Amino acid sequence: MDCENLSPKALEIFKKLEPLFPPNPWKTPQWQVEGIVIDNWTYDLRKEADRKRLEEWHLHMIGFKMRSDARRILEESGTLLGVENRHIPQGIQRHLEILLILSDLDFQIETGDFTDM
Repeated sequence: MDCENLSPKALEIFKKLEPLFPPNPWKTPQWQVEGIVIDNWTYDLRKEADRKRLEEWHLHMIGFKMRSDARRILEESGTLLGVENRHIPQGIQRHLEILLILSDLDFQIETGDFTDM
């Protein structure tokens, strides 16, 4: 579902994304109050298609990072046994945080905005 404006509750959830999208090296903000983030593309999170596209991007990045880590571990130790004892790699923590926030935002827009009126 799309929405024209984020409700107050959706804005609270959206604001959690701000620290995950710091300004780029040229000091251009990557997070905008209107519901827009820039992450290798411009995503208007008021639009369902953009929320899904950003979610897919981060899922792909997690998969890429995990595959790279698995390849490195396999080369170092010759096996992936014991990998389950490792914590979430730091390289994918940001992607996971973004995915969880997007899920909350999507749920709020899909359901909560009707009850907030």
